[in-house]
Amino acid sequence: MTAPCERHIPGPGARVAARLGGRLPVLDTRRLQLRGPRIYDFDAYATILCSERAVHMGGPMTREGAWADFTNYCACWLLHGFGLWTIDASTTPSAGFALIGYEYEDPEPELGIFLTAEAEGQGYATEAVEAVRAHAFEALKWDSIVSYVAPGNDRSIGLMTRLGARRDAEAEAALTDGTLVFRHYKEAA
Repeated sequence: MTAPCERHIPGPGARVAARLGGRLPVLDTRRLQLRGPRIYDFDAYATILCSERAVHMGGPMTREGAWADFTNYCACWLLHGFGLWTIDASTTPSAGFALIGYEYEDPEPELGIFLTAEAEGQGYATEAVEAVRAHAFEALKWDSIVSYVAPGNDRSIGLMTRLGARRDAEAEAALTDGTLVFRHYKEAA
């Protein structure tokens, strides 16, 4: 069921939202465009987070929980100057999402990625993470950024390892919940 808050409401408010969204950084790669999220991207977001695909991200969630997650990451743009990007591939709009997110309990911002089932296996995750990481280092002027990975999430562990991120034992110990922390360093990117 689609809740009323998920629907596009034409008019002045929608035009303000479009102008705000147009001010977010767009990251173009060889095959992808990472752009600010729009309300109609939520359906793809919910499809991922309300399914077994979200098992390593605190899911599966309810649609209401997915909406709270989506709006949190959208709000990060206004509060911190970073947030959620929608990944558009040439043949697959809303192929997934990449983010520099900041959840309430996170000790520092996180570089994250999740794709639709149809978009997996094409190298999009690598391409998107490299673009977001470059943005963190070049535009935000950070020296490092972390990716929080659930133990047993072998695909994410493999991705982070291939991208040269290194486990951060000190950050893992501070979390005390078993989450793996992969740190991406500017000099290694």
